[in-house]
Amino acid sequence: MMHDDHHQHEHDDTHEAHDHEHDHSHDDGHDHEPYVEDYFLGEAMSVERLSPSLIRVVLKIAGGERLIPSGHADEWVRLALRPDADTPVTLPVKMEDGEWGRPDGSKHCPNRPYTVRRWDAASHEMVIDVVVHEGGVAASWALGAQVGDVVGICNPEGRLWVPKGSQWILMLTDITGLPAVGRVLEELPTGFKAIVHVEVPCEADKQEIVTQADVSTVWHVCHGLRDDREGYTELPRIAGEIKELPEGSGYIYIAGEARAASACRKHFRDVLGFDKKRIDAIGYWIEGQARV
Repeated sequence: MMHDDHHQHEHDDTHEAHDHEHDHSHDDGHDHEPYVEDYFLGEAMSVERLSPSLIRVVLKIAGGERLIPSGHADEWVRLALRPDADTPVTLPVKMEDGEWGRPDGSKHCPNRPYTVRRWDAASHEMVIDVVVHEGGVAASWALGAQVGDVVGICNPEGRLWVPKGSQWILMLTDITGLPAVGRVLEELPTGFKAIVHVEVPCEADKQEIVTQADVSTVWHVCHGLRDDREGYTELPRIAGEIKELPEGSGYIYIAGEARAASACRKHFRDVLGFDKKRIDAIGYWIEGQARV
């Protein structure tokens, strides 16, 4: 997970919202392979209610030997669902001209991006944790998901890239970023310092994450609508209460509501004077808008 000091992204970094506050304008030596477009069907092998706000779905990916991981621990896929109750999920196909399309006239499937909590390349099993929220296309599916359900996915994309030589990572997310937090902590090297702040709706959404890293975790039970404030998130307040950072070079990863993530980034950059090239702030969703 330790990589060259800087990184650039050759493809569109679209996650659960179209707002990525990110500035890596210098040549950083992060030369990952260009994104390879490909699509797969996945069958639900198990569906589990992890906590009041999270449902875990394990998918068996057909043709999973072709799947190309992004190399980023926060990687995500787009989860494609039935266009309606009577129409199965179908995938685009690669046509003679090399483009992907639907020459058979099949219906486009609604899709949403979700973090790959775990990928097993040997068994072709993919774990996806879906945050339950009102009216969400994928959340509504997950609430009624059953073993045997079939969905579509694509090759994953990702963002998180710990610069080479980093001595610590700080992760600040709301519950939509919790699956990424879990995977990152599981994959960090033994003894690596991690400071984690996660905003969740309730005490029961806290998780025990097995890791070899040296982790300090603070759970903030304040996500969601509250009578005493507007909006769903207090990430900017949580960021503002962080007055100092560890010694040595580090990396900050922020994920949550887009405007909140941007405000957090501004605090670390402008108030604490942290190098903006070592901050990734990702808008997973935009308050008031559907997650597309």
